[in-house]
Amino acid sequence: MALRIAEVSQRSGVSASTLRYYDQIGLVPTGREPNGYRAYPEAVLDRLRFIDAARRLDLPLVEIGELLQSWESDACSSVKAQLRPRLDEHVARVEETIGALTELRDALWAARAHLDELPDREQRCDPSCAFLLTKSAPPVACSLGDGQAEQIAAWRDLLSAAPVERTASGVRCVLPIEKLATAAELAAAEQACCPFFGFEITLHGDVFTLTIRSPDDALPLLGELTGLTLVPA
Repeated sequence: MALRIAEVSQRSGVSASTLRYYDQIGLVPTGREPNGYRAYPEAVLDRLRFIDAARRLDLPLVEIGELLQSWESDACSSVKAQLRPRLDEHVARVEETIGALTELRDALWAARAHLDELPDREQRCDPSCAFLLTKSAPPVACSLGDGQAEQIAAWRDLLSAAPVERTASGVRCVLPIEKLATAAELAAAEQACCPFFGFEITLHGDVFTLTIRSPDDALPLLGELTGLTLVPA
């Protein structure tokens, strides 16, 4: 039994205007009844659920259309093989965006802090007191001195528990939760001597993700910690 657009919209949660647009671009093609109304097969609801899931992952509509053809006709293994690299590429783009937004956030907070430090004056502002002239970034050099080799060894020991993955802005690895205290302690110590590194720890049950962000000119130092040869992405 064919479904009218109003029923498809009600059952799927997709607006009628979006359904018409999907029809126009060939993503959800429809038939026509003699009176000219759009007619949808029952299977369209499964197709719309797939599209909704893919859009929640922010995949482009063009890619969704390509994946749909495979999803509806090929073996599951083929769909997985096509989807996996697309997701990996999207993760890399998101990581890059997160890194850029993190840098922007830090710059905004630095500008705000510098603004608060400036004295209130009755005179006009001049270039030397402009709040946008934030404090210069810390030099890319480790200030630890003789203890650097010991700290590098501690990092290598920690990261030997899991493979380290390169990201757009640094590196990332997933470690067992029992390594959490060690990771937090090393991250705090590293920020004291290398404040240009950024650390993020995200908990996932019995494991956690450690992400280390680094400016391009500090990648050799990050490479020493991880044992990897790192070059700008």
